[in-house]
Amino acid sequence: MIYVLIFLLLLGVFFSLRFSWWRRNISYSFPRVLMYHMINEHLPKNKSKFNRLRVKPNEFEKQLLWLKKNGFTSFTLSELVNLETIPEKSVVLTFDDGYEDNYTEAFPLLKKYNFKATIYIVLNRFNENWATDKDLDKASLELNSEKMLSNEQVKIMLESGLIEISSHTLDHVNLPKLPKEEKFKQIKESKEKIEHIFSIKCNSFAYPFGFFDKDSVKIVEEVAYSNATTTVNGVFDKSKYSNFEIPRIMISGRQGLFSFILKMKKGRNR
Repeated sequence: MIYVLIFLLLLGVFFSLRFSWWRRNISYSFPRVLMYHMINEHLPKNKSKFNRLRVKPNEFEKQLLWLKKNGFTSFTLSELVNLETIPEKSVVLTFDDGYEDNYTEAFPLLKKYNFKATIYIVLNRFNENWATDKDLDKASLELNSEKMLSNEQVKIMLESGLIEISSHTLDHVNLPKLPKEEKFKQIKESKEKIEHIFSIKCNSFAYPFGFFDKDSVKIVEEVAYSNATTTVNGVFDKSKYSNFEIPRIMISGRQGLFSFILKMKKGRNR
């Protein structure tokens, strides 16, 4: 009997640490900005370090359905920051890097449930070594093997009115490590190229890896973006964060709907 009690106690501790169910709920008056990367099936565990970046399509659909049933309204990032009054239960779905499955898997589901999204593309995403494993500080073979969005696929999504295309720099660089001149180039030229290629206004920016410094923030504002997202964990509370340091909640491919609902309610990754 004592072993059963010990097991249940340890299970309760693990559950509490993993899901932080005990944290207080954060008011839905603060918008949730969600961070995704890929919507795709997982690779075999022995071949993947990054399955956390792959939300399975059936799980993504469950998340959209939950948002729909619970009365959430989606906006693009540039729409959200331009609202005079942000309605309760506002949500922004963001996708980093520009993977092809954003078009083949995510886009049909976004259309099905009439949800908007902001996709941050790396301009030189077709280069073989654009994606870096930030833990090892070297190119990731796994991520560089992924198919990326073509310009034609981007144009089709833009025509739907549901998708905002935004910048993730030219080369997915670690901005704080760069000289100021290179920071400026990565931030400004990526915006200009997006505007030229797709004949749109590029208003939104995401700092690669979530890494940013004061110079990066200043440049983003100077070259006329209207907002920028980070990987800071939390809801967008305008009394704490500027439009150029917007926090996001990461949606992991290794967790299910229960975890997603907790993240929405608690307003944080964990």
